[in-house]
Amino acid sequence: MQTITLKGPLKGEITVPGDKSMTHRAIIFASLVKGKSVIYQPLLGEDCLRTAKIFEKLGVKMTITSEKIVIDSPGYQDFKTPRQCLYTGNSGTTTRLLAGLFGGMGLRSVLSGDASIAKRPMNRILQPLQKMNINMSGVDENYTPLIVMPSQVRGIDYQMPVASAQVKSAILLAGLFANEETVIHEIEMSRNHTETMFAHYQIPVETNQLTVTLPPRGIDHIVARDFYVPGDISSAAFLIVAALITPNSDITIHNVGINPTRDGIIEIVQKMGGCLTLTQQTDGPEPTATLRVQYTPHLKGIEIGGSLIPRCIDELPVIALLCTQAASSSIIKDAEELKVKETNRIDTTANELSKLGLKLKPTEDGLIIEPSTVSRLSDLDSHTDHRIGMMLAVASLLTEQSVHIHQFESVNVSFPGFLPMLKQLENEG
Repeated sequence: MQTITLKGPLKGEITVPGDKSMTHRAIIFASLVKGKSVIYQPLLGEDCLRTAKIFEKLGVKMTITSEKIVIDSPGYQDFKTPRQCLYTGNSGTTTRLLAGLFGGMGLRSVLSGDASIAKRPMNRILQPLQKMNINMSGVDENYTPLIVMPSQVRGIDYQMPVASAQVKSAILLAGLFANEETVIHEIEMSRNHTETMFAHYQIPVETNQLTVTLPPRGIDHIVARDFYVPGDISSAAFLIVAALITPNSDITIHNVGINPTRDGIIEIVQKMGGCLTLTQQTDGPEPTATLRVQYTPHLKGIEIGGSLIPRCIDELPVIALLCTQAASSSIIKDAEELKVKETNRIDTTANELSKLGLKLKPTEDGLIIEPSTVSRLSDLDSHTDHRIGMMLAVASLLTEQSVHIHQFESVNVSFPGFLPMLKQLENEG
């Protein structure tokens, strides 16, 4: 159990850890291509290290330091067949992306994770991958372990039933090895990191509104490239909210990724009237900016739904916390996807914050949130979900009392050093 006592104001300049989604993908692509690649400023959280360790088992050499990962790969053609189960921990990204990749490669393998992963639905990737002629099965056709057997992948023309970057990515990674074109039609724009990373590693991919097209044998185009990982906006979101709700706070966050499929938190804060400014913007496939955030006492309530949801899906627990500090009620809707994350984040967010007296009512697809203050204290629990753990730590800024959070170590999945960084900002204030 972690005891947290934080007092504002928060002041200072910081850099958040590298983007989780892009670190995963950079490790994958650098491992596929023969030769040496360097990934700079990676996120060395538990999830990304799971991905790295799996490729090490396939014969990829990695030198991992806090500043970079140096990858020396024999190339995918010379991967070793793994002689043991490949453990993915509680990383949905590792599990789903590598299922697509290994299915496309025809690499005989078993992917299995922890108890949290064992509850998360895999039929959303199994169904399209099986339609691609991939020989893959799961428990009850929906759960890990996933067993991949050799097969010859075929291209597919697929209508996505849900907006999910992980499902889209699994299909694209499998399609790299197909002799036919792969076409994906999205129902809403989801994160496009796989597509931007394809482009970085010279793999041709075309996006036309909601349709993504990958030509036959995309893998044949891949080249070894170094990659600089931008700061993770999902991690920055917790510090953004912390500064907005803590009197007299003024913080600057450098090198934050502001990919337009991910920047929902910025739009939401601006609609609520929060004091957030962007400077030093870069203009590449993965744009970045410096964010300055200042305490904002009179935030407006807001309705969050539709196409905005995929752009802020991981940040919604801490956005819900932010909405409790608005002057009027807020609604989050169209967010059913939250139910199949590390926890059911709709219910978990409402239940944990209500222990502090904050007023959130879960609905089928989101939350109704009323302006409220911390009126009582109770032991809290991350439920092994890193984003819930960080959200609860930020909530502790609303009271001068100590807050106790069980299973707080889960934050190491995406933001090692989160609490020390908050303490640093507190001390600088």
